[in-house]
Amino acid sequence: MAEYLASIFGTEKDKVNCSFYFKIGACRHGDRCSRLHNKPTFSQTILIQNIYRNPQNSAQTADASRCAVSDVEMQEHYDEFFEEVFTEMEEKYGEVEEMNVCDNLGDHLVGNVYVKFRREEDAEKAVMDLNNRWFNAQPIHAELSPVTDFREACCRQYEMGF
Repeated sequence: MAEYLASIFGTEKDKVNCSFYFKIGACRHGDRCSRLHNKPTFSQTILIQNIYRNPQNSAQTADASRCAVSDVEMQEHYDEFFEEVFTEMEEKYGEVEEMNVCDNLGDHLVGNVYVKFRREEDAEKAVMDLNNRWFNAQPIHAELSPVTDFREACCRQYEMGF
């Protein structure tokens, strides 16, 4: 029995633990999810929630119509954001192995940034420090994340192009 439970842990067959949280470090159901979100006590990866603001998603005029943001402006904005965050993570906390910025519109992922450090101690230090900081006039919310492989950390909405 224990072998079977271990084989389904974190998969959609697991009726106790949330496979979405295990796979992408977030769940579209949030606190209303019927399954457990096992938050890690140690991890190389941190999640910084809703920190990236895509200019296309937030560029609206007073009458709710969209303002056009060119692809070049979008790329420049993203590049500046990525470089700023990546550089700060490495300089303040330790060597970064990978960093992933979410750009889909799902409420549970929009603007999330995942940073995978070489050492778990660096991730823990980053979470403790970042939760006492602000970025773009908003408080930063960081936590350790169960994500270990970004290739597997894509939600269905992203894969379908939403």
